[in-house]
Amino acid sequence: MNTETILPLLRLRAAEESDPRGDVIRWDEREHAAKEALRLAGQPHGSDKDDAVSESQWRFLIARADVLRTRAVEVVGEIPSFGNLGTWGRSICLIALILGFASHGAGLSRSFDLLAGPFLLLIVWNAVVYVMLIYRMFRKSPASSQSGVIKMFLEKRINGLFGDVSQNKARAAFAQSVQSWLRSWTTPALVSWFHAGSACFTLGLLAAIYARGVNTGYVAAWESTWFDPQGVASVLNPLLGPASWISGIPLPDSVDGWRQLQRVAGHEGVSARPWIHLYAITMILWVVVPRCMLAIASYQRAMRLRDAPPAWSAKDGYLRRILSLARQGDDIGIAILPFDLKQPDAMNAGTYRDAMERLVRETWGQGGRARWLNSVSYGDEETVWEDVWSEALHCDGALILFDLGATPEEEVHGILLEEVLKRYASGRGGILIALEAAHFSSARFDSQLKLWHDFATRRKCSVLPLEKGCLRDQSISPTSLVNRPL
Repeated sequence: MNTETILPLLRLRAAEESDPRGDVIRWDEREHAAKEALRLAGQPHGSDKDDAVSESQWRFLIARADVLRTRAVEVVGEIPSFGNLGTWGRSICLIALILGFASHGAGLSRSFDLLAGPFLLLIVWNAVVYVMLIYRMFRKSPASSQSGVIKMFLEKRINGLFGDVSQNKARAAFAQSVQSWLRSWTTPALVSWFHAGSACFTLGLLAAIYARGVNTGYVAAWESTWFDPQGVASVLNPLLGPASWISGIPLPDSVDGWRQLQRVAGHEGVSARPWIHLYAITMILWVVVPRCMLAIASYQRAMRLRDAPPAWSAKDGYLRRILSLARQGDDIGIAILPFDLKQPDAMNAGTYRDAMERLVRETWGQGGRARWLNSVSYGDEETVWEDVWSEALHCDGALILFDLGATPEEEVHGILLEEVLKRYASGRGGILIALEAAHFSSARFDSQLKLWHDFATRRKCSVLPLEKGCLRDQSISPTSLVNRPL
């Protein structure tokens, strides 16, 4: 995947989840998009036991997002241009190179101090950085520990790109998902830029001292309050030894040799040319090469994360509903069984029936065929199968619809549900228990839902709350709540 396919997926999801009733992107358009995506990308396949979205499912989702692109633009708007973020990395490297050059290019001294020069300080600093990196490799830290400054930076960046999204819920959701996507790969990208910047700073410093050496006679020596010649040898021999071996430039082979390099009255030092070469090779070995390797590794990781599919689970509500629309096969007749609903005439209206049609398709796939039966009143449940719901016996599954405001009674709702479970025990469609909450006080919603949940749990079933036939919670997948008794 890449940016051109990931961002349209994020945009379409934001558009659809903010328009659960299909007021803008209509149900028939979504169904047509699923059929067209099937034609373009083929049947998506995935394992019911695996949370990962399969490659064929991604192909289907990408094709569907492309079909609905125009409609998603109407709801969310165009995808903003992020510009070339690599320009920032190149700018960091250029600035670091200039700073490295300037840090020594303006030097006023001819002295090349073997112990306290800028090269030695850089080596010490980079050694500290390497120790910190190794420590972080073995330290388990929460992902949120990387947020901080990066999160603030991205929030400002997103606000600048999207502007005020407070009046557009879909665009606000899209901006949030884009920010999460950016955060996933911007951190390693910034790390790669700063590794490259450190290498460029070092190269700038080397370039400066070599350029200045054309018309400056550097003199190399050492002086120290704490080190004697033996101590200096113990520090510089292991530090400069690899460079000496590579270049063939010898180091002093005795304590007296190091003593002759000590700065004292009347002896400023010796020609710095071999020492500059030794330090330059050492800097390339210990700073430039490792930092470039770290920069390349971080950059590759950033690109992998940037082009990785969104961190969606095949079992989350949105994807399960969308992928249900891709299921093909024989028609599955689903009986809609309304029981003791308030305002049953409103439930018979076209808009409500359209919403239930959509729910059936999102639950049982393209083959789901809703068969709407009349609502049964409280007290008529004993004769319902010989009269009002007699046609339900020709269906493969059932969606029984209760009113959330009713108190579930074992001798009424319990007996009726047991009968539904028994009649569809061998049906390939199964049973979905839905609760209509449109005419129920939201203040008591949670407590009433718990009553129904406990009622259904005793029969190893689940319940799905609706509002005017639509899902109250877009994160729920009705497919996962279908009860298929043995």
